[in-house]
Amino acid sequence: MVFHTSTVTEISSYPAIVHCSSVLEVNGVGLCVWYEGPYETSANTVLRVSRRQKGAQSWDAPTTLFDFHGLALGNPVLWCLPPNQLFLTFPVLLAESWTESLLFYSISKDGGLTWQPPSLFLPHKGFMPKTRPLIQKDGPILFPLYHEKEFCPYVMLLEDPCHPLGSPLVGETMARGKAIQPALVQRDEGSILLLARTNQGTLWKSISYNRGYSWSICTPTSIPNPNSAIDLVRFQDRICLVYNDASLHRRSLRVAFSRDGGKTWYASRRIVEGEGEYSYPSLWVGEESMFLLTYTVNRYRIQCVSFDVEWVESGSDLPPFPTE
Repeated sequence: MVFHTSTVTEISSYPAIVHCSSVLEVNGVGLCVWYEGPYETSANTVLRVSRRQKGAQSWDAPTTLFDFHGLALGNPVLWCLPPNQLFLTFPVLLAESWTESLLFYSISKDGGLTWQPPSLFLPHKGFMPKTRPLIQKDGPILFPLYHEKEFCPYVMLLEDPCHPLGSPLVGETMARGKAIQPALVQRDEGSILLLARTNQGTLWKSISYNRGYSWSICTPTSIPNPNSAIDLVRFQDRICLVYNDASLHRRSLRVAFSRDGGKTWYASRRIVEGEGEYSYPSLWVGEESMFLLTYTVNRYRIQCVSFDVEWVESGSDLPPFPTE
């Protein structure tokens, strides 16, 4: 049974916020990217990065990854294709508003040590990323997005991730004005589960039965959500969900496991709880079946937690509960 926590970065000597981390591992080395600046949408906001060397418990001192010198950056999403080709997708703000965002991307072929100059990912304003794309075996890469002004989820179908321009957008789920920041995971029988943050007090869900080309109308679930981001990953026969387990506040984060495609959750354990805000989780399954989770603490710290399946199952503090 394993549970370990460490600080990725903490703002202590100058006025700023850190938020919206994205984490993964490649060849055993942890990589975490987040945005940092005076405030959300500030023209001085940059992307920062830290590494955790293989076998280390602590993170290296952060460095600036991208600075657009007067254009704000936000919500970075790290993802990878085997064996070690890394992608980073992120918004660039043309004005101090998320609705004025344009998505860019960069590629690294050396495990994140160096990155290509960013290129345009999607030529339409207002789209934002939050969670990693779903890599299918027999279909396009499904990149979950949302539109800040329309306040609704979309899915981008990537046939060639190195040349994303022109890729179609799908996902009319009748959730306009209600749901954003979708997260995707594939079920055993091949269907794809979408869970989304909402302003309705609970998570909403949609299903695709045809490899992401179309989606069912979004419907409410019974899982609480305080209009805050979530994350989903697949691990062996389990789906793992990380979410704020309240409808009105972000004062706790919880992890839950499902073995039936997200219909019910058989084990659940709280990651952190207390006064303040714990939000925007990013979840990865790394080497030796260890989960790697980063999240924001009160907008001044990015925290990392490592845990295994046994830690969740042995300390489950809620009875099994359904999604509906």
